[in-house]
Amino acid sequence: MPEKIIVISGPTASGKSALALKMADFYDIAIINADALQIYEGLPILSSQPTEEERKKVPHFLYSVLKTHETSSVGLWLALVKPLIEKIWQEKKTPVIVGGSGMYISKLIEGIAEIPQIFATVKKQAQELYEKIGHQEFQKKFGEGKIIDKQRLIRACEVSLQTEKPISFWQKQQQKIFPEAKFIHINLNPDRKKLYENCNWRFEKMIEDGALDEVRKLSDQSITDDKPISKTLGFYEIRDFLAGKIDRKKMIAIATQKTRNYAKRQLTWFRNQLPNKHVFVNPDAVLSFLQNEIQR
Repeated sequence: MPEKIIVISGPTASGKSALALKMADFYDIAIINADALQIYEGLPILSSQPTEEERKKVPHFLYSVLKTHETSSVGLWLALVKPLIEKIWQEKKTPVIVGGSGMYISKLIEGIAEIPQIFATVKKQAQELYEKIGHQEFQKKFGEGKIIDKQRLIRACEVSLQTEKPISFWQKQQQKIFPEAKFIHINLNPDRKKLYENCNWRFEKMIEDGALDEVRKLSDQSITDDKPISKTLGFYEIRDFLAGKIDRKKMIAIATQKTRNYAKRQLTWFRNQLPNKHVFVNPDAVLSFLQNEIQR
């Protein structure tokens, strides 16, 4: 019987962490973070990391493991997660990957290409070319017929300039991280209205729980906008509120709107990616599904 890896994916505020904690009542599991922002220390409340009490209930890994000035990536996350999963298996537990960062989950399940290292001079050349010819021309030249964002377009350009081959060539060479493992991918796709209500409620709960103090302390460290941790939903709005630029009502309105927009993008991404997943509107239905699935 192959070793198993359970994945719980879905948009922000869909109940992924709560579901994983419920699973701990029935299965001997360990939870591994697959959220690109929960990996940083500094904003545990605002990034909705598990509480100390929740961490005592079941082992949690890869939360608050990077400093605020560091930069995460898919490659770094995979390098951290691989030995963790192997260790959890050795302890006769089942690893449960929990998060909404689609690329992290995609590469864990489907594998990652060994793209050659890109020289700093090539990165600069790609950035300058983007600024020179603009997004639309860049899309035609490096998008390979796909509509993709600026960051991925520049990455495709870098690879093309460095290797003289399109990025799709390298992506086809990808190797699976755990080729023998059985992935059980649970994707939460809740009712849209309920999801948006959760987004609104959760942000106000974060404010009550101390998110303002977190942002205040981080702002005192002069965290610049180019650091990934600054992309935590609500960070800019709370910072502007603390600086007196906006009032509390506007802070909440803007932050919750951005959170809802982000959740919508996540829903769209997961709908069109990773075909071998089990989609659930109601997280409560997952536990009965797993009773049969996990025994196979």
